[in-house]
Amino acid sequence: MAEALEFIAHPANSVVATVVLRGHITGGPQAVEFSTNLNKLVAGKVKHVIADLSAITLINSSGLGMLVGGLTTMRKAGGSMRFAAIPENVMNLLEITRLNTVFDISDTTEAALKKILSA
Repeated sequence: MAEALEFIAHPANSVVATVVLRGHITGGPQAVEFSTNLNKLVAGKVKHVIADLSAITLINSSGLGMLVGGLTTMRKAGGSMRFAAIPENVMNLLEITRLNTVFDISDTTEAALKKILSA
């Protein structure tokens, strides 16, 4: 079942935001919500987004496309998207599709934030 996405601003750094994805990530209305919110963040001068994938229980090809689209949106805006806390089943799919070579992946959201701040 698709669940709402949660977008969180980082109070310590106004150019970084985190999106928490939960449940089944299958595109459709989620992809529209994801894209709309990313565009709002970009308009609000957010340059970096951390996608916390720790609560994903299932992701399909449309869900992967949604993540690739988010990465593209952030890169076109001159920013970045980093992926963190990826469950084993999702990481296996990223490895099969070789998206693990495209995505910037960290073990935790804190580690992803440190990468952003040290860049």
